[in-house]
Amino acid sequence: MTLDRDATRAGYDAIAAEYAEHFRHELAGSPLDRAVLGAFAELVDGDVLEVGSGPGGVAAHLHARGVRVRGVDLSPAMVALARREHPGIAFAVGDMAAPDAADASLGGLVA
Repeated sequence: MTLDRDATRAGYDAIAAEYAEHFRHELAGSPLDRAVLGAFAELVDGDVLEVGSGPGGVAAHLHARGVRVRGVDLSPAMVALARREHPGIAFAVGDMAAPDAADASLGGLVA
């Protein structure tokens, strides 16, 4: 199965604002997800890349726990929302299949 990245990008760009609003408080209602991310934050040593970061909620959660995190998403509209909502975190347009990170340069990766 091949992924049509252009169609995926266009689809997420089209729904970015609605997606961000719908999932804005997703972690607040997900204690297990928060616990897993909390354990990850305690164990990770080094920079973290969140691939498929969308509007940045998970990256922001990790950042608030002291993790050096940056996000990458295929959708420029999602990246724009993430940058606006979380200005202290670096977000970039990119492809999770080809992350912009040198080998062995990350302490962890979250998706």
